[in-house]
Amino acid sequence: MYKEVASLLPGMSGWRVAMVLTVLVTVVSLGCGGGTKQDPVLEQEKIMVDEGVMILREGTSVQRDSVIRTFNNLSHSELLHPYLAETDISVRIGIVSALGNLKDLGSVGQLNSMLLESDDYLLRETVIWALGELNDTSSVQVMIGIMQDTTDNLDMRLGLPITLAAFINTSYAGKIEQAFVEVLQNMGNDLELCSYVAVGILEVLEPGNYELFNSQLPLLRKMAQRRLTQSGEDGIYTNFQLTIEELENYKPSQV
Repeated sequence: MYKEVASLLPGMSGWRVAMVLTVLVTVVSLGCGGGTKQDPVLEQEKIMVDEGVMILREGTSVQRDSVIRTFNNLSHSELLHPYLAETDISVRIGIVSALGNLKDLGSVGQLNSMLLESDDYLLRETVIWALGELNDTSSVQVMIGIMQDTTDNLDMRLGLPITLAAFINTSYAGKIEQAFVEVLQNMGNDLELCSYVAVGILEVLEPGNYELFNSQLPLLRKMAQRRLTQSGEDGIYTNFQLTIEELENYKPSQV
């Protein structure tokens, strides 16, 4: 079967791609078969993953998306773990996306390392999304460190406040709240990042942290005014203004 799939990929026409993907879907649906094999589902999924990775390497973006959707049906997500070490970025992005959809907690350690070590923007963005889906607290300090690192990629840091907000109901809530305040107080020259932190504050605001964030109102107002003077009522200014209005109107007793 491997040779047959390999022969399709170089000149992959529409009907041939459809045939390969049909094989992958069929493998998933037939997982309960397998005769005398000890774990027929595992054996079938090994084949599916190997063939799917071939398409991730050589297929189009549409073909890769189809493979990732197929991977989302895996019962043995651990089969994807070895491919996190692939040199091919398309493969790694596809595998990370599938692991996030599968809520595979066994991959958290590798994803945390990948976030710190990779220099590919799209891969790191995918990792951030996957870590938010996995919601494992071991990722919180890693993301806080990147968010507060002024030498790191700015565009990537912008997505971190919203991802961190997803951890507000964990034991790391206090660290996240304090990290938001520290960015506002120490990184005020980066109005764009601070505006995304303001959005993060909106996501996590509750009676228990209202006083902490309300104390930042004077700083938020100054930032909003600076942005308005510099660029007018753009998206960054709007982020600040929405948070300011919510803090001004928030009732600490509300649930």
